[in-house]
This record gives sequence, structure tokens and C-alpha cells, in this order.
Amino acid sequence: MGGAQTDAVTVGTVAVNSIRAFLFDLDGTLVDSVPDLTTAVNQLRSAWRFEPVSEERVRCWIGDGAHRLVERALSSTTGGLLTDAELEQAYTLFVDYYHRSICDRSTVYPGVLELLENLSSRGYFLGVVTNKPRQFAELLLARLNLSGHFDVLVAGDDLPCMKPHPAMLVHACETLGILTGQAVFVGDSGTDVAAARAARMPVLLAGWGYDPTAGEGDVMPDVILRDVRDVVLWVSPGIDR
Repeated sequence: MGGAQTDAVTVGTVAVNSIRAFLFDLDGTLVDSVPDLTTAVNQLRSAWRFEPVSEERVRCWIGDGAHRLVERALSSTTGGLLTDAELEQAYTLFVDYYHRSICDRSTVYPGVLELLENLSSRGYFLGVVTNKPRQFAELLLARLNLSGHFDVLVAGDDLPCMKPHPAMLVHACETLGILTGQAVFVGDSGTDVAAARAARMPVLLAGWGYDPTAGEGDVMPDVILRDVRDVVLWVSPGIDR
């Protein structure tokens, strides 16, 4: 696929006709993975003889990688009194539990497939940039029949730094042979917004995602989207934004 050509439209300081790629976060943006993550978290908590937690609780812990999810899942009960060795042991257990249940109840958000097909038909590069470990990101995308839509995947254990550091977004653009200002990042968390801002990349906030506070604070997205399909509206020329 090549870079799309559109009529010149500027949103903020972004010239829409300069955009050649759309990069997406995974959990909470393309896929609702909370049910299966909750299953794995509660299996881990059970192994530690802790009470189960709700999907709503787990939703608030997602976004900073699997190690941080495991740490939050246990420290929420222990008060953070865990050694590095205990956390690593817990992470190993979590990996096993999640691998078994990764796509039992996870679903693609309504409108995502149509969006990807629409953007691809316009000639945009498509990519996924996620803090999720590669083994899980690849497996989830494959089982949900999403893998073939993307030109690049950058996962949480590919580089020394994860989001909110900009390195993952920069690497995705380098792989595609474009500048960071020629890509738009779509994500659902403050971590995503901060990473895009640090990479000098336009960012659209997925308002249907997991972080209800992501559109607040000092670091703001260019646009807060209400629906997956609004991504296409944002790049279409001549609409009122």
C-alpha cells in the first residue's frame, strides 16, 4: 500500500493531505480484551489466594504492558509489598493463564473491520503499536482475523522503551519509510496521547476505550472520537470538525 492522496484540509496544525499512515493501539482501541484479561488476572489472584476482581477494575489497570498489569493485580491487595522475584514468578503464571484464554471472549469493536478496509482502500499504511507483548499481540490479531490488515506491528517487548516513550511510534514510521508527522495515532489512553505528542504525531483519542480520563489534563489529543467510524470522518475533506 502507498500513501493516500486527499484534498488539503488542516485540523489544528495537521495538514490532512500529508497523512500517509494510521497507527492504532490494540487493547481498548481495536479490540475489547478486558473479559479474557480479567479471567487471567483472577486465575493469578486465585493462585495467590486473593479474591477475584471485576472487569471494571481490570479495565483501569490496562495500558502500560503486561508486567504493570500483573503488578497492579497483586499490589492492589498487598499494598505493593512484593519482591522483584515474586513479581517475576507472578508474571510467568499470568503468561500461562492468559495464553490459555486470550481469545475466549475478546471481540473486535463494531466498525473496526469496516474502518480498516476503508482506510486501506484509500491507500493508507496501517499499523498496530501496543504495549502488549508480541506473543500475545500476534496471537490476538491472528485469532480475530485482523493480522492481514496491517503493514507493521510494534509490540511492547520489541524495544527497550514502551509508550509513553515515543520510540515505538518512531520505529513504526521508520519501518514504513515515512516521517512521524505523516502518521496519525489512534489510542484510548493518556499513555497513547503522551507517546504521540512526544513523537510529534497527530493523535485521535478513542472515546470508546478503557481510560475515561485520557482526554483531560495538560496533554490533550487533537480529537476525541465518539465512534470507530469517526476516524474516516476526520480524514475526509470538507467536513466540519
